[in-house]
Amino acid sequence: LSVARMTAHITYLSEQALQRKFGRSLQNRDVLGFSFDADFQVESYLRHQGSTFVARFDANSYLYITRAMDYFDLAGAHGGVLANAFKGSPTRFCLVSFTSDWLFPTRESREIVHALNAAAANVSFVEVDSDKGHDAFLLDEPEMFRTLQGFLKGAAAVRGLGEVS
Repeated sequence: LSVARMTAHITYLSEQALQRKFGRSLQNRDVLGFSFDADFQVESYLRHQGSTFVARFDANSYLYITRAMDYFDLAGAHGGVLANAFKGSPTRFCLVSFTSDWLFPTRESREIVHALNAAAANVSFVEVDSDKGHDAFLLDEPEMFRTLQGFLKGAAAVRGLGEVS
């Protein structure tokens, strides 16, 4: 489970973000140890992510969650046409994509937007230029915040809820 988390964690950051954060910086040493210890900061970081994940997450839960993700097919449940899943939905949709996200690439977000448009759904879409990878949504991305603020203000206005800050 630790190695799975370490591997997955690499995809949460872009190549540029990993390089900027760690480069080839050594961890608590001035020279390479030529051993299986964590010579590099990135190794230490990934090992920490793996061990803390194991300490707080049940391995069987992880198996069930990943299997559920493997089986999930929204289009398949609607005759193979993703747009059918959204037909008649009163929901306002806001999709935000980050250019450096490896887990949810913009191409896939655009497919969802096309399906929403085909279903005549109310959809907003923005692609945020960011080199922070998948975790960009957790970090300070002003364009994302402006987009979400505008979307929420619009949703509140439609429902007569007043001003949203």
